[in-house]
Order: sequence, then C-alpha cells, then structure tokens
Amino acid sequence: MKNTNTPDMLNRVVYLLSRPWAFGAALLFLLIPSTTISSALESGAEFLRIDTDARAGAMASAGAASVSGISAMAYNPAGMVSIGKGEGTISHSAWYLGSAHDFVGAGFTVPGSGGWRAGVSFNRLSSGSMEGRGANRTRTGGYSAYDQAVGLALARQYGAYSVGGTVKYIESSIAGVKGTGYAVDLGMKRALKGLPASVGLSVQNLGPGIKYISQRDQLPLSVSAGIMFMPVAGFMLNLDARRYVYDKYTAYSLGTEYALFGGPGTMSGLALRGGLLGGNGESAAGAFTAGAGIKVMNADLDYAMSPEGKLGSVQRITLKKKF
Repeated sequence: MKNTNTPDMLNRVVYLLSRPWAFGAALLFLLIPSTTISSALESGAEFLRIDTDARAGAMASAGAASVSGISAMAYNPAGMVSIGKGEGTISHSAWYLGSAHDFVGAGFTVPGSGGWRAGVSFNRLSSGSMEGRGANRTRTGGYSAYDQAVGLALARQYGAYSVGGTVKYIESSIAGVKGTGYAVDLGMKRALKGLPASVGLSVQNLGPGIKYISQRDQLPLSVSAGIMFMPVAGFMLNLDARRYVYDKYTAYSLGTEYALFGGPGTMSGLALRGGLLGGNGESAAGAFTAGAGIKVMNADLDYAMSPEGKLGSVQRITLKKKF
C-alpha cells in the first residue's frame, strides 16, 4: 500500500510557512534587536557573506524576493524555480591584497520530476600567497589561505508559492590548517495576488559551524525577509532586512533596477541598478552600490561596484547564460 503521509506532511509544512503570520513573525525577528539569541560574539566563515551575483550586489544585496535563476542559490534558493531547461553562471571579483572571489553555478529542470529544479555551485575566496614573519619580524617563508563551499540545491513551485533548499559543504584553510563543516539554506517566495509584488523569506548558513583542530567557529547564520514591488513597468524596488543571529545585528538593503529597454522574456535589454546599505552593525552602512547589466541572446552580463567597509570598494562581474 502506498504511503501518502510524507507528501501530506510536506504540503502541510509549506502551507503553514506561507501564512501571512509566519512572514510577519520572521520580520519581527529581523527588526527587533535581541541580546539573548546567542552568547557568541561573532561568527566565522565570513566569505559566505560575500555577494556572488553582480545584479544583486548592485542592488545592495536586496534579493530575497526578486533573485532568480541559478544565482538564487546564494540568496534565496526558492528563486531557482525560474530556471528553464538549463542555466549557467560565472562570477568574479578582485579582492584585497591580491585575493580573488569566484562563483560558478549550473542549474536545470529535472526531467520527469513534476517541476523540480536542481542546481550545483562552487564558491571560493582565494587569498593567494602570503608572507610569513617571525616574532623578530624576520621572514619565515610564505603560506596560502582559501575558503570554499560546494552546494547542491532543489526548488519547486507550489501554486503561488515557491520553496527551495541548499546543502553546502564548507572548507577553510590557512597555512595548511584546515577546517570543515556543512550548512543548509532554506527559502520561500510568494507572488502577491492582484499586485505587481512578491515577498521572500530565507534562512542561510544553518549548521554546526566549522571545526578546526581544537575549536569550532560559528557560521554567519542569518534570516532574511524581503519584498519586491514594481510601481511601473520596467522599474523595480527591493527592500530586504537581514538578521545576523550570532553577530546580533540587522542589516537593511534598498535596491532599484530600471530597464531602459527590454525586460523579462525578451532577447536583449539594458538595465541600470543602484542600492543603499543600512544597519546597526554594517561597516558600510549608509554607502551606495551601483551597477548595470546587458542582455543579448539569452545571455546576461552584469557589473556591480559595492563598498566593503573601510577597505574601499569591490568591482564584480557576472555572466549568465540560459540554454
């Protein structure tokens, strides 16, 4: 006899999470500061905070409700439901002191699955070679450092709702000392009936942390809520609030995108983007982000410039292609 309990339970969970009160409760969690959520002072694996998509980066990382395609794996995996037959992306940014940040991802619709989308990604921050110094400041040689994560994701549409999840294996290495861990991302999006708007909710980096030889560092666990609204055709507004649980602060992002010509479903187009960062724990709070994107023959080339605290700005470029 076929067991129908699992599908019924899954449908029930999706129904409960999609209720307005659930979204409101999550939003209150983000907006109200808390001093009792965790006793940890700060988290590790900071590379997991870095933008992996130039489009979202140009809009101050506001993408919980609007991010789509394979790039959604790093913001809200529910956005992967927009993947068609297949999609690939590659993103690169030159970081500080000769380091570099790269992201590669690919996604596709699983044949015969009833609409499931699957994705895989690789995210790496490479610090290259560093010079070592002893206690007396004499040179002792060099060493290298890197942080990387491999992710597998699934997403599916349920009526007006889309849900998704990502499992990540994380590795960090400095001077030959490695730490490993794993994390889970969960996300939900919903289009608002009768309005050119949608809402999104995501939980990122849920896991036990990265274990080194004799210590374990917490991951940058965060809960995000966002809303996307299009007051006029071609103009989009994004507002996100993201609560960093262990770091005990909330970051806010306001992002805009204006399509000069073209739009969703078209073969070509040009878009200008901008954003504003805010929050009580954000080193770049009050700073602006900017960028642009062009679309030609189902390929998108996006550029973004975003501040990274006192160290200056980072420029990022992303190429996406639909198949």
